[in-house]
Amino acid sequence: MDILHSEIGSAKDNFYSPVHNWYKFTAGFSYKFVEAILEGDNNSHNIVFEPFAGCGTTLVSSQKCGVKAIGNEGQEFMLDIIKAKLYWNIDKTECINSLNYIDTYLKENLINFSMEEVHPLLSTLYDNETLKVLYLTRNSLNNISNDKIRLFLKLALSQTMHKVGLYPIAVPYISRTKRMANSGHAFNRFQSIVLQMLEDIGPLQDIKQTSEIYLHDSRFENPNITDSMCNYCITSPPYLNNLDYGEVSKVHTHFFGLTENWSDITQKVRKNLVTGATTHYRDVDFDINIFKENDFSKENQLIFNELFSSYIQIMEIAKKRNGKKSFNILMMHYFEDMYYVLKEIRRVLKKGSKAYLILGDSAPYGVYIPTTELLGRIAYSVGFNKYHIYKIRTRGTKWKSLKYRHNIELSENVLVLE
Repeated sequence: MDILHSEIGSAKDNFYSPVHNWYKFTAGFSYKFVEAILEGDNNSHNIVFEPFAGCGTTLVSSQKCGVKAIGNEGQEFMLDIIKAKLYWNIDKTECINSLNYIDTYLKENLINFSMEEVHPLLSTLYDNETLKVLYLTRNSLNNISNDKIRLFLKLALSQTMHKVGLYPIAVPYISRTKRMANSGHAFNRFQSIVLQMLEDIGPLQDIKQTSEIYLHDSRFENPNITDSMCNYCITSPPYLNNLDYGEVSKVHTHFFGLTENWSDITQKVRKNLVTGATTHYRDVDFDINIFKENDFSKENQLIFNELFSSYIQIMEIAKKRNGKKSFNILMMHYFEDMYYVLKEIRRVLKKGSKAYLILGDSAPYGVYIPTTELLGRIAYSVGFNKYHIYKIRTRGTKWKSLKYRHNIELSENVLVLE
């Protein structure tokens, strides 16, 4: 593929592109990848499927290209982020009036705000004055009747939270080792972000909304998407690297009242996601003898045997190291989940269509797992006819100084299914 460069699998390009940069999320891929695939597509009836919509890269890029796209997203918070990124016909005057309303609301309610409303986690990340402004701004959004403007402003508030904290709150984890140089000034930052977003969509006002998003887990059939409806699938699934997508957004989900604690994250967020971290399950619930009888294992007997060998190897290394992470169980859950996702991708694609997946290989406890190749082979069991792997870059080499870090060279790839 001549559209690849070493950063295509990262979100770096998106940080400098209007709309794409409206929400800070480092686990992503370049919008240029989507645009390159869709370039020259003049068929107005073509549809792109995105099973892991994330922060909306594929949906936003497709819409900019004038191509219809349909996405699934398992997290309610990210669903609202994506919806806001797809609304480009926002009435500027009405939006400015809403800003003025929020400003008035803050002035009227600031003195009476009770800190008891603040979630304990957020009380450690922001100063009290900033928290008052953030929470009152959040509360004021409930009084805005225009749903598109409300979600637009909610996204701006989410961005503001990244910029006004005492510490960086970017994924994957909150960093308390350094303080933010310019924390505070929440409403001024919020207002500035809203005005920049309005400026960003100025040139896009006449582009029709062609993308739509559903709150849905792609391991299951989405009844809103019929069989053989789509012409492309462009996505980047979770990697087998123990990144907990349920936890990375906890500052926002706690703030917006979607979750309150660790149990909520598990029940309301993690259960709707592909198993990508050891926090997604309980070790005691896993039985390898039961697992080998499931549909995935039966349909992929040879692959199961290979995974079982790695399962034993990882488990033995973990015991020797006294490792606490059950990467062997994680691996099994991950490939079973991805089997069902691939099944759904195949269902919605027209015959002869292609699926493009950006993926990374992994090596839990130093045991190399050729994730990209295995998923390509699993794709045969759900109806795909062939696969190709294109290497993007080498990865995993910057941690060689860590005591127990493996020294296996990993790769990030594009998996193309036909």
